[in-house]
This record gives sequence, C-alpha cells and structure tokens, in this order.
Amino acid sequence: MLVTVIVLAVALCLASVGWLVADLRRRGARREVDRLRRALERQQNMGSDRPAARAVRAIVETAVKMRDEGLGVVVKDSLEALARSSQEDQTRLARLAGADGRLAIAFSDIEDSTVLNDQLGDTEWVKLLASHDKLVRSAVDARGGHIVKSQGDGFMIAFADPGEAVRGALDLRAAIEAGDRRLRKRPIQVRVGVHVGTAIERDGDLFGRDVAVAARVAAEAVGGEILVSDAVAHAVADDADLHLVEAQTVELKGLPGTYRLWAVAP
Repeated sequence: MLVTVIVLAVALCLASVGWLVADLRRRGARREVDRLRRALERQQNMGSDRPAARAVRAIVETAVKMRDEGLGVVVKDSLEALARSSQEDQTRLARLAGADGRLAIAFSDIEDSTVLNDQLGDTEWVKLLASHDKLVRSAVDARGGHIVKSQGDGFMIAFADPGEAVRGALDLRAAIEAGDRRLRKRPIQVRVGVHVGTAIERDGDLFGRDVAVAARVAAEAVGGEILVSDAVAHAVADDADLHLVEAQTVELKGLPGTYRLWAVAP
C-alpha cells in the first residue's frame, strides 16, 4: 500500500513538472511571437514592403493565429484556402472556354530532358528547371493563358484564343533562346504543340479527346519547334502576324485517321 502511494506521488510530481515546463515553453513562445510582431510592425511603419518582409509577416501572422486560436483552426483555414484556390482555377478555366466550350490547349516540354538530367545531376537540373519554369509562366501570363498543370519538365496550358496560344508559344521560344544566365550556360530546346477543341474540366484539370490530340501534336515536334493542328491553322488564318508553314501529315498515336500539322515560323 505504501509503495503504491509513493508511486502515485512520484507520478503526480512528474506530471506537475511536465505541465510546468510545457506552460513555460508556451509562455516563452507567446513572448517570442509578440516580440516578432512588434518588430514587424516597426518595420511596416518605416514603409518596408519588400518580398522578404511580406514573407516574414505571413509567418508571424500564422504563428499569432496558432497562439490565439490553436493549430486546428489554422489547419482548417489552410484547407479552406486550398479549396478556394482550386475553385478559382476551375472558374478561370470555365471563363477561358468560349460559348461553344472550345479553348486552345497547348503542351510544352524540354527535348531530351532525361539525358540533360543525367548529364547535369539532380541539383543542377532542378535549378535549370526553375529558370525554364519562370520563362514559361511569364510567357503564359503575358498572353492571358492559364497553366493547368506542370508535368516535370513540361506544362499543360489553356488559352481562350488560339492566336494568343500561338503567340505565347512564340514568346516562350524567343525567351528560351535569349535565356537567363543559367540557360545561356546550358541551352535547352523546348517543343510546343497547340490544338483547339473542347475539354472536360474536373478538379482543375482538363480531360478529353482534344486534350489527347494536343499532347500528341506536341510529341511530333522537335526541339525549338512549334506545331499546331489544322483546327488552329484555320482559327488563326486571318491573323496577319502569324505565319504557318505546312509541315507534315501524320498518324497520331492512339487516334484514328491522319492529321495535318503546321509549323509556326518565327
């Protein structure tokens, strides 16, 4: 009996010590969050709104929210924000499609990417990809396109207008050729295929036969080449600034019949 009482007393003492340590840690964390928030407010008052300051502000605001409302609330809010972002992507894709549900779908990728990755090693390859991705996103944004998804070294992109899709591909080709410091040191070749048609949107992604056609058109291109389908060629026939040259008539893997493809001249 005495041993049991002693054991219970020791357990209570350890629990009390643990609670006290945890409480001190919580108080210390709260004081640190408050200190960071005051420092950030002083920085804001001095007019600083640089990206680094904005990033710090976001971190501090999250920490304050966790302190005041708990981790569960922060996780819930983060999930809701993610859901809103997904919904916004779906809404934007719906807006890009015309009244007939048609939109231009483009695929791009880096030629011989596996070979380049092997030659450079993973670290340098990832840095090269970052330079490439930045140029793609800039070209797409400038032409009002929407990146549906990234596929490692390539992208699926949607445009409301076929002409803007082709111009975006031209902008990207020019940007890749000019390159940044890293791309000038290690030039890459990007190929692009564009098709216009209908697609089914689900969870921010695009599906359907015309999506498959666009992917197959891109697969027929070689590095630095922009190929478009007959449907795109007809859609941009009156665009005086776009020059297409008939390239080839091919069978596309998994699709019946033959397809006439056009190359976009510089």
